[in-house]
Amino acid sequence: MCPIVKGMWMKELIVAGVQVAGALGAVSANVERMRLWVDRAASAGAQVVFFPECSMTGFEAKRASCLAIDPDDEVLSAFEGYAARRRIAVGYGFVERRDETHAPFNAYVVSDGENRLVYRKTHLGESERAFFSQGESLPVERIAGVCVGLQLCWEGHVPDIATTLRAKGAELLLAPHACGLGGQRRIEAWCRYLPARALDNGLFVLACNALKPDGRGGGLAAFGPDGMLIDSYGGGDEHMLVVPVGGALPREEPSDGMKHISYFDRRRPELY
Repeated sequence: MCPIVKGMWMKELIVAGVQVAGALGAVSANVERMRLWVDRAASAGAQVVFFPECSMTGFEAKRASCLAIDPDDEVLSAFEGYAARRRIAVGYGFVERRDETHAPFNAYVVSDGENRLVYRKTHLGESERAFFSQGESLPVERIAGVCVGLQLCWEGHVPDIATTLRAKGAELLLAPHACGLGGQRRIEAWCRYLPARALDNGLFVLACNALKPDGRGGGLAAFGPDGMLIDSYGGGDEHMLVVPVGGALPREEPSDGMKHISYFDRRRPELY
């Protein structure tokens, strides 16, 4: 839970989303590629860089158990330590191994070297249900001075997730994907529902999609708390979108009109 402040001013910072191709099971090679982008993001002045869903292990639902790595694997701490030395927070996904009797989690971590957000996908897609375990919590964490929450891939279609994260204080939602629909079509799809997640809850939503080995996938987009598209990229190459976020957020306070109203704060949950 992050403290909720009326009339909140979100810390201003620069966030970089990266679309990369995560090779299946090639953890070392994937990490080396991601380190290069950490360097580029840090050089661009970003305080946060985030990668697609399952970027470290690659993603294929049917092979989830084979791709899984332990949650205390040293490759995770080494990667987070590398980013911390570059003074940048990092977000990455991986298939998380459990015991032999339980299917793995689709996990995502955001770490700034001091605080660490660990999320296990709570709403599984149809292709995932038989191969992954569901997570059971919707955490937020203050990362690089900003309260961050996560929605993985198709979870962006579930309004209640964003509303719950906002109720816990989220200012920034990261939406990492590993979806075959990519490029400009991916951005067009996002523009049908992610603006609502941003506008209804008065927060920033940043999305990135993995590049698939077969050339599909990709897509980067950022939406402001007014629901407007800040910037996007629909090319099919490895790419980084650098976006400034922060400033005044819609939070309930005296207002002389609808322009700065907080729709979230005008809800009546007792009726729902």
